Amino acid sequence: MAATWLEQLLEPERLNIDAHALAFGLSMLAALAGLFIMFQLIRRYGTPDSGLSRSEAILAFPLGIGAFILPSLLVVVLGMPLVSGNPLAIAVVQILVSAVAVFALANHRWRPEGEQRGSWLLAQPRQLMWVPLLWIAGFPVLQAGMFASVQLHEMLNAGVEQQGVVEQLREATTPSQILAWYVMAVVAAPLMEEFVFRVVLFGATRRLLTDLSPAKGWRHPGLWIAFALSIGAFVLAHGIILWTPDEGLVWGWTVGILPLTLLSVILTLLYAHTRSIWPSMLYHALHNAFVVTMQLYVLR
Repeated sequence: MAATWLEQLLEPERLNIDAHALAFGLSMLAALAGLFIMFQLIRRYGTPDSGLSRSEAILAFPLGIGAFILPSLLVVVLGMPLVSGNPLAIAVVQILVSAVAVFALANHRWRPEGEQRGSWLLAQPRQLMWVPLLWIAGFPVLQAGMFASVQLHEMLNAGVEQQGVVEQLREATTPSQILAWYVMAVVAAPLMEEFVFRVVLFGATRRLLTDLSPAKGWRHPGLWIAFALSIGAFVLAHGIILWTPDEGLVWGWTVGILPLTLLSVILTLLYAHTRSIWPSMLYHALHNAFVVTMQLYVLR
């Protein structure tokens, strides 16, 4: 007869713990502890807020949708497959569309009289100078999350799959292909994704929910709603919603789900407390540059 939970608690030697379950629990504990430390570091930037004015928050949503969807539509119109197309051409299209969206939001003409621009596009050197150190501090957190994700897959007897883009990246061999992937990962992706997921989904949502409560900072319910929306959409776009040339849009589960969630939390915290797109964009670029370098030169 199996020991009850009370008997196992009183006599730990009777515990029957799977090795993968134990490894998953310990690595998740380490990841959460590291994430707490990251929060304590990031909160020194200031009180979290949206960084957008009200008119910017209203206009941000159509611009964000355009920045997220239009690059893929243009690539299809140009006759390039989304999966196996030229990454440099795709990156250039993505950069141009995102830059236009950013410029349009920062310089729109529908600003009410007396309304000041938000802080979301301001770059403060004091904020940026600490980002590389934050990235170094956050690296063990993401690694613990990756290890936990692998252990979770083993527990569930699920295949450990990589994102399709990782497999394509490892096939790059020529200097032009490698340069193209760096432009895509280090410039195009951080620009588009920080605008869409942080400025729009977090910043604009937080600003439009201001009237929910007079509370400030993390006591405001609108901040938590915006926080969850930004993180959830980022993870869905990277790990669960997949595109294949044979099946089209499909649902999947990759080994990167947990580290992607942790990365999204860090990036959203960074934007919230700096109220600027640049620190989270720089962190995102550093992270992607490291991943691309590892895939090309170490893990190939």
